Amino acid sequence: MKTTLELPDDVAALLRQESATRGGRRKASLSSLVSYAVREVYAGMPNAPAQVDLKTGRVVVKRDKQLPTVRSEDVAAALDVV
Repeated sequence: MKTTLELPDDVAALLRQESATRGGRRKASLSSLVSYAVREVYAGMPNAPAQVDLKTGRVVVKRDKQLPTVRSEDVAAALDVV
């Protein structure tokens, strides 16, 4: 579905800044950032909990396909905040 959003200047500036932080428009377009934000706020709790598969030397987390993808950069950024 295509739609037009009128964003306040401060929100647009935050989106542009986040897009640049994630590698520019090719890696993080404004529409993908808005989609991600809407899913984060309105998707609610997943229907099924994540499945954790423990393998030697690594952990694999399988999530519902409707949830946004978590990239290595997202995990690294979250760890930097903590």
